[in-house]
Amino acid sequence: MKLHQQLLEQLFDYVDGLLGEEERRRLEAHLAECEECRKALDNIRKLREKARRVSAPSLTPEAKLRLYERLNEERAKRGEPLLRIPQALLDEVAARAKAASQAAKEVAQETTKAAVEVSAAGAEAVKTIGKGMTRTGKKTGEVAVTAADSAAEVAKEMGKTAVDVARISTIESAEVIGQGFKGPFRAMMMPVKLSMKGMKAGARMMTGGAKTITSSMKGAAKVMQKGVEASVTGALEGTKAAATAAKTSKKAAEAGRSVLTSAMKGAKKVITGEHEEDED
Repeated sequence: MKLHQQLLEQLFDYVDGLLGEEERRRLEAHLAECEECRKALDNIRKLREKARRVSAPSLTPEAKLRLYERLNEERAKRGEPLLRIPQALLDEVAARAKAASQAAKEVAQETTKAAVEVSAAGAEAVKTIGKGMTRTGKKTGEVAVTAADSAAEVAKEMGKTAVDVARISTIESAEVIGQGFKGPFRAMMMPVKLSMKGMKAGARMMTGGAKTITSSMKGAAKVMQKGVEASVTGALEGTKAAATAAKTSKKAAEAGRSVLTSAMKGAKKVITGEHEEDED
């Protein structure tokens, strides 16, 4: 009975072709005499055939291993001998697991590298845009300052003209009138002198008006010049900002491709079970 049980347990190795010549002959001689073992052998072959059909290429090695484990759990419950899991399958699952671990590490490293590069490019873009905004704002501020200076210059000239005209029309005219009371001749000349003062005041108003117009035109020209400079600066800085943004986008795309390439290589390694040997 003990020999019968021992030979029965060897049926799985017999089906897998793992028995030595002497053990194989002994088992075959026993099978010729034992109907129970012949039935067991037939069941094992059917089970193996079923397992091969189920373990088609659509199943991953991990799925095949889980199938073996599940079948052995059921056989253990029924007190039947366990199926021998092929060592090649165990080696393949272990190799794929190691490859998956390495692939995950490589993808993580590539992702970190990509994040650093994109972050650096983004920081450079922000720096460039910030400088551009500062320069553009400075030029825009110069336009406002120039306009204010021009307005102040015009107001100054208008104020000076008004003061001069008022002085001629009041103080100097009053002096002429005062002199007219000091003698007949001066009284006779007073209308002529007052007329001359009026002409002087008119001439000052014309001179002041001309200066005011000239000052206004110069101020307007300066404001226009500063406005053009501000526009050009804004356009140049906008171009720089656009170029920097495009560079950042390109860097992000390149980083994304690197991560994707790393992931695809990792997936290929997992499928083939390829992995680098650990260094001692």
